[in-house]
Amino acid sequence: MPTITIQYDDLCELLGRKIPLKDLEYVLPLVKCEVKSVVEKQLTIEVNADRPDMFSVEGVARTLKGFFGIKTGLPTYKVRRGKVVVKVDEKVRDVRPYVVGAVVRNVRLTEEAFQQLIQIQEKLHETLGRKRRMVAIGVHNFDVVKPPITYTALEPEKIRFIPLDGTKPLSAKEILEQTYQGKKYGWILENLPRYPILLDSKGMVLSMPPIINGEYTKVTTSTKNLFIDITGLSLQPVEQTLNILVSNLAERGGIVESVKVFYPRGYKKRVVWFATLKPFKAELNLNYFNSVSGLNVNLKTLVKLAKKARFNVKVKGKEKLLLTIPSYRCDILHQIDLVEDLIMAYGYDKLKPELPPTLTYGRELPKTRFMRKVRELMVGFGFQEIATYVLTSMENQTTKMGFEKLDLIELLNPKTSEFSVVRRWLLPGILSFLSANVHVEYPQKVFECGDVVVPDEDSETKTRNELRVAAAICDYKASYENIQAIVYMLLKNLKIEDWEIKPTEHPSFIPGRVASIKIRGKEAVILGEIHPKILENFRIPNPIAAFELDLTEPLNIYSSQT
Repeated sequence: MPTITIQYDDLCELLGRKIPLKDLEYVLPLVKCEVKSVVEKQLTIEVNADRPDMFSVEGVARTLKGFFGIKTGLPTYKVRRGKVVVKVDEKVRDVRPYVVGAVVRNVRLTEEAFQQLIQIQEKLHETLGRKRRMVAIGVHNFDVVKPPITYTALEPEKIRFIPLDGTKPLSAKEILEQTYQGKKYGWILENLPRYPILLDSKGMVLSMPPIINGEYTKVTTSTKNLFIDITGLSLQPVEQTLNILVSNLAERGGIVESVKVFYPRGYKKRVVWFATLKPFKAELNLNYFNSVSGLNVNLKTLVKLAKKARFNVKVKGKEKLLLTIPSYRCDILHQIDLVEDLIMAYGYDKLKPELPPTLTYGRELPKTRFMRKVRELMVGFGFQEIATYVLTSMENQTTKMGFEKLDLIELLNPKTSEFSVVRRWLLPGILSFLSANVHVEYPQKVFECGDVVVPDEDSETKTRNELRVAAAICDYKASYENIQAIVYMLLKNLKIEDWEIKPTEHPSFIPGRVASIKIRGKEAVILGEIHPKILENFRIPNPIAAFELDLTEPLNIYSSQT
């Protein structure tokens, strides 16, 4: 988890109250901040990764104000529409498509405030920013910037400016090779035909994201007005990062001015105001809170707790609250997150442990026993078990398996394209494994048991987990008959009797050499010989016979028999 350092005196100044150091050491762990050490009034704190708004002292102070009752309810900041415009060039679409911005005026950057600003940038880069790949922050001295600002992309040989803390102009290539930031983050721009760059109206370089700012807009402790740019691959994390950074600067009295960004055609929105710090709303049910927390509070108490958690509250009926949540709280996704915050406001140290009302004995779940039996059977049939990642690539699950498109669960902010979706079936992972082991002796017989995730509109999460087993035989003489015999033996040993097999068609298998099996009238098994085009996609030289079985019905049958 991210570790930050803060000064005790600076924290107390932001709180507007002197809190004894011993009291802080006791309270901070109750609000997701574990105190690691205290050396000469400098606190080293490990902050939960789900609270990026507390990656600097301003966010910690804001949370403690609510906890101590110094200030409750929604934090309010001075926000006004500014005159700064950012124009986005079409050229950045395939490089780094999104940029947002804000101006913060009248910021008092003491030495400690300056260090906190640097610290939160680093922590946000590492977490929300995925080491700057998804999000990169630039903070500039606004007094030297001449709007409007252009966000464009240029060929590397056309870029030349003095990088931050540099003394002479360098080319883009020299920046990547000679500067610390270039050496550390240059991989992000590797092989790109153009590099993103921010220019003011005079053509001066503000930054070359996500690598380095220009010396031209360097920020010091004497800087009063800041311009903040944040670029990235996806709009949501970019805007979340901006809201966190701007809100924390506003805690030091900064006046926020929103920035108008003009995007080219093809973007969802063409003209957007950013840094409006507009809060969002969510409902909380009283019965749900009491059920999850184990408490028995009334609606009036719940209102007080919500205000301590820095939310505004409106009562809706006898059992519901409508909470207004600050824009920097990007961790609030569900009612359970609100419950957690209100329990913190109540005080974890006030919760009393209770013994369960009934005596229970632990034992294996039927699912666990069933899965062990499936594994033992497959090993007995001569197969070796493998384990592949639940996260995989869109290409592996679709095009490489012969599908033009599949309805998959995609990650909002994937770190790499190789792990951008949740697997919907197991066979692509098995083929990837065989592709990586073509140097190993044949025949190769492998299987995997595990969960896949299928879209389900009727589910609360819009997804459904399915337990499956898949297996493959890779050998120069592997055939449909080989894999069919394995499936038949597996069904027989699992005591599955109500099933039928029929020929079918499937893009991953050879026509005429593929079948499906229904168990209790439901499609459960696909089996056959993998199509040569699929083998070519995975660069596998030998034929493969494979099957994949949905274990939902077999598990129900097993559970009813035990």
